[in-house]
Amino acid sequence: MKKIAVVCLIALLAGCAGPVYVARNEAEGLKTGYQDPQLVALSQKYQGLLKEIYARCQRNQMSVAKEGLGFTTLTDSSGKKLHYLLVQMRPEEVNFDKNTTTGEQRLQLIVQRYSDPNIKLITKQDVAPNDIDGVAFGVTWAVRDFYQCDKYGGFVEYFIAYITKSDLNAIVDGAKPVRGVLGNSEVISSLDLEPAKAIRLRFQ
Repeated sequence: MKKIAVVCLIALLAGCAGPVYVARNEAEGLKTGYQDPQLVALSQKYQGLLKEIYARCQRNQMSVAKEGLGFTTLTDSSGKKLHYLLVQMRPEEVNFDKNTTTGEQRLQLIVQRYSDPNIKLITKQDVAPNDIDGVAFGVTWAVRDFYQCDKYGGFVEYFIAYITKSDLNAIVDGAKPVRGVLGNSEVISSLDLEPAKAIRLRFQ
Protein backbone atom coordinates (compact mmCIF):
# COMPACT_ATOMS: atom_id res chain seq x y z
CA MET A 1 0.00 0.00 0.00
CA LYS A 2 1.37 3.41 -0.97
CA LYS A 3 1.87 6.16 1.57
CA ILE A 4 -1.01 8.59 1.38
CA ALA A 5 -1.24 12.09 2.78
CA VAL A 6 -4.39 11.73 4.87
CA VAL A 7 -6.91 14.52 4.42
CA CYS A 8 -8.72 14.89 7.75
CA LEU A 9 -12.36 15.86 7.35
CA ILE A 10 -13.98 14.47 10.51
CA ALA A 11 -16.26 17.02 12.14
CA LEU A 12 -18.57 16.49 15.11
CA LEU A 13 -21.40 18.96 15.45
CA ALA A 14 -23.70 18.88 18.45
CA GLY A 15 -27.46 19.15 18.26
CA CYS A 16 -28.90 20.97 15.24
CA ALA A 17 -26.18 23.57 14.79
CA GLY A 18 -25.64 24.50 11.16
CA PRO A 19 -25.08 22.64 7.87
CA VAL A 20 -22.26 20.09 7.59
CA TYR A 21 -19.25 20.78 5.44
CA VAL A 22 -20.69 22.21 2.20
CA ALA A 23 -18.77 24.96 0.39
CA ARG A 24 -21.22 27.84 -0.08
CA ASN A 25 -18.97 29.78 -2.43
CA GLU A 26 -15.71 29.54 -4.35
CA ALA A 27 -13.59 30.83 -1.46
CA GLU A 28 -14.89 28.08 0.83
CA GLY A 29 -14.39 25.45 -1.87
CA LEU A 30 -10.67 26.06 -2.49
CA LYS A 31 -8.23 24.44 -0.08
CA THR A 32 -5.84 26.68 1.88
CA GLY A 33 -3.36 26.25 4.70
CA TYR A 34 -0.94 23.81 3.10
CA GLN A 35 2.17 22.82 5.04
CA ASP A 36 3.98 21.36 2.01
CA PRO A 37 5.65 24.15 -0.05
CA GLN A 38 5.18 22.09 -3.24
CA LEU A 39 1.44 21.95 -2.65
CA VAL A 40 1.38 25.70 -1.99
CA ALA A 41 3.13 26.25 -5.32
CA LEU A 42 0.75 23.96 -7.20
CA SER A 43 -2.29 25.62 -5.63
CA GLN A 44 -1.06 29.05 -6.67
CA LYS A 45 -0.07 27.90 -10.14
CA TYR A 46 -3.43 26.25 -10.84
CA GLN A 47 -5.84 28.66 -9.16
CA GLY A 48 -7.57 29.11 -12.51
CA LEU A 49 -8.07 25.36 -12.88
CA LEU A 50 -9.47 24.98 -9.36
CA LYS A 51 -11.89 27.85 -9.93
CA GLU A 52 -13.00 26.32 -13.25
CA ILE A 53 -13.68 22.97 -11.58
CA TYR A 54 -15.71 24.73 -8.88
CA ALA A 55 -17.72 26.56 -11.55
CA ARG A 56 -18.20 23.28 -13.44
CA CYS A 57 -19.59 21.63 -10.31
CA GLN A 58 -21.94 24.55 -9.78
CA ARG A 59 -23.20 24.37 -13.37
CA ASN A 60 -23.95 20.68 -12.86
CA GLN A 61 -25.58 21.31 -9.46
CA MET A 62 -22.99 19.19 -7.64
CA SER A 63 -21.81 20.52 -4.28
CA VAL A 64 -18.17 20.66 -3.23
CA ALA A 65 -16.90 20.01 0.30
CA LYS A 66 -15.35 22.91 2.18
CA GLU A 67 -11.72 23.15 1.04
CA GLY A 68 -12.53 20.26 -1.29
CA LEU A 69 -10.59 21.54 -4.31
CA GLY A 70 -6.82 21.66 -4.16
CA PHE A 71 -3.83 19.33 -4.14
CA THR A 72 -2.59 16.43 -2.04
CA THR A 73 0.26 13.90 -2.17
CA LEU A 74 0.83 10.17 -2.41
CA THR A 75 4.21 8.45 -2.06
CA ASP A 76 4.73 5.42 -4.30
CA SER A 77 6.57 2.19 -3.48
CA SER A 78 9.88 3.64 -4.68
CA GLY A 79 9.58 6.64 -2.36
CA LYS A 80 8.66 9.14 -5.07
CA LYS A 81 6.17 11.79 -4.00
CA LEU A 82 3.27 12.16 -6.43
CA HIS A 83 1.01 15.21 -6.60
CA TYR A 84 -2.69 14.69 -7.08
CA LEU A 85 -5.46 17.14 -7.89
CA LEU A 86 -7.95 16.95 -4.98
CA VAL A 87 -11.66 16.96 -5.85
CA GLN A 88 -13.82 16.26 -2.78
CA MET A 89 -17.56 16.38 -3.34
CA ARG A 90 -20.30 16.87 -0.73
CA PRO A 91 -23.77 15.96 -2.07
CA GLU A 92 -25.83 18.37 -0.02
CA GLU A 93 -29.00 16.29 -0.17
CA VAL A 94 -27.35 13.20 1.33
CA ASN A 95 -27.48 12.33 5.01
CA PHE A 96 -27.85 9.04 6.86
CA ASP A 97 -29.42 7.96 10.12
CA LYS A 98 -26.68 6.50 12.30
CA ASN A 99 -29.26 4.33 14.08
CA THR A 100 -30.38 2.41 10.98
CA THR A 101 -27.23 2.18 8.81
CA THR A 102 -23.66 0.97 9.24
CA GLY A 103 -20.56 2.75 8.03
CA GLU A 104 -19.94 0.09 5.39
CA GLN A 105 -23.52 0.35 4.11
CA ARG A 106 -23.20 4.11 3.81
CA LEU A 107 -19.88 3.83 1.99
CA GLN A 108 -21.27 1.30 -0.49
CA LEU A 109 -24.31 3.44 -1.30
CA ILE A 110 -22.23 6.61 -1.78
CA VAL A 111 -19.66 4.92 -4.03
CA GLN A 112 -22.34 3.30 -6.18
CA ARG A 113 -24.58 6.38 -6.47
CA TYR A 114 -22.17 9.29 -6.69
CA SER A 115 -18.80 8.15 -8.03
CA ASP A 116 -19.74 7.70 -11.67
CA PRO A 117 -21.39 11.09 -12.40
CA ASN A 118 -18.99 13.06 -10.22
CA ILE A 119 -15.75 11.58 -11.55
CA LYS A 120 -16.94 12.24 -15.09
CA LEU A 121 -16.90 15.97 -14.32
CA ILE A 122 -13.10 15.74 -14.32
CA THR A 123 -11.48 16.05 -17.74
CA LYS A 124 -8.22 14.91 -19.30
CA GLN A 125 -7.16 18.54 -19.49
CA ASP A 126 -7.50 18.92 -15.71
CA VAL A 127 -4.65 16.44 -15.13
CA ALA A 128 -2.73 17.01 -18.37
CA PRO A 129 0.14 19.09 -16.87
CA ASN A 130 3.31 17.11 -16.17
CA ASP A 131 3.35 18.19 -12.51
CA ILE A 132 -0.09 16.66 -11.81
CA ASP A 133 0.07 12.87 -11.45
CA GLY A 134 -3.64 12.09 -11.10
CA VAL A 135 -6.80 13.01 -9.22
CA ALA A 136 -7.65 12.32 -5.59
CA PHE A 137 -11.41 12.01 -5.94
CA GLY A 138 -13.64 11.73 -2.91
CA VAL A 139 -17.08 12.19 -1.44
CA THR A 140 -18.04 13.44 2.03
CA TRP A 141 -21.46 12.79 3.61
CA ALA A 142 -23.32 13.50 6.83
CA VAL A 143 -24.38 10.98 9.50
CA ARG A 144 -26.99 12.11 12.01
CA ASP A 145 -29.24 10.91 14.79
CA PHE A 146 -32.64 11.31 13.17
CA TYR A 147 -34.34 11.08 16.56
CA GLN A 148 -32.75 14.42 17.41
CA CYS A 149 -32.42 16.15 14.03
CA ASP A 150 -32.47 14.93 10.43
CA LYS A 151 -31.30 18.19 8.83
CA TYR A 152 -28.24 19.43 10.73
CA GLY A 153 -25.55 18.35 13.16
CA GLY A 154 -24.00 14.92 13.47
CA PHE A 155 -20.62 14.02 11.95
CA VAL A 156 -19.11 13.44 8.52
CA GLU A 157 -17.62 10.38 6.85
CA TYR A 158 -15.67 10.26 3.60
CA PHE A 159 -13.62 8.32 1.14
CA ILE A 160 -10.86 9.49 -1.22
CA ALA A 161 -9.61 7.40 -4.14
CA TYR A 162 -6.21 8.20 -5.68
CA ILE A 163 -6.74 7.72 -9.42
CA THR A 164 -3.73 7.78 -11.71
CA LYS A 165 -3.66 10.01 -14.75
CA SER A 166 -3.75 7.00 -17.08
CA ASP A 167 -6.76 5.51 -15.29
CA LEU A 168 -8.64 8.83 -15.39
CA ASN A 169 -7.95 9.10 -19.12
CA ALA A 170 -9.21 5.53 -19.56
CA ILE A 171 -12.45 6.43 -17.74
CA VAL A 172 -12.96 9.49 -19.95
CA ASP A 173 -12.31 7.42 -23.09
CA GLY A 174 -14.70 4.70 -21.95
CA ALA A 175 -11.88 2.14 -21.90
CA LYS A 176 -12.30 1.38 -18.18
CA PRO A 177 -15.41 1.48 -15.96
CA VAL A 178 -15.39 3.77 -12.94
CA ARG A 179 -15.96 0.89 -10.52
CA GLY A 180 -13.12 -1.11 -12.00
CA VAL A 181 -10.72 1.79 -11.55
CA LEU A 182 -11.91 2.52 -8.00
CA GLY A 183 -11.54 -1.13 -7.05
CA ASN A 184 -7.86 -1.05 -8.02
CA SER A 185 -7.03 2.42 -6.68
CA GLU A 186 -5.43 3.46 -3.41
CA VAL A 187 -8.31 4.58 -1.15
CA ILE A 188 -8.59 6.08 2.31
CA SER A 189 -11.82 6.30 4.26
CA SER A 190 -13.10 7.44 7.63
CA LEU A 191 -16.28 5.81 8.96
CA ASP A 192 -18.04 5.96 12.35
CA LEU A 193 -15.73 8.72 13.65
CA GLU A 194 -12.71 6.41 13.31
CA PRO A 195 -9.34 7.75 12.08
CA ALA A 196 -8.85 7.57 8.31
CA LYS A 197 -7.32 4.31 7.07
CA ALA A 198 -6.39 2.68 3.79
CA ILE A 199 -9.07 0.35 2.40
CA ARG A 200 -9.84 -1.60 -0.73
CA LEU A 201 -13.22 -0.78 -2.24
CA ARG A 202 -15.44 -3.80 -2.89
CA PHE A 203 -18.72 -3.63 -4.75
CA GLN A 204 -21.79 -5.58 -3.75
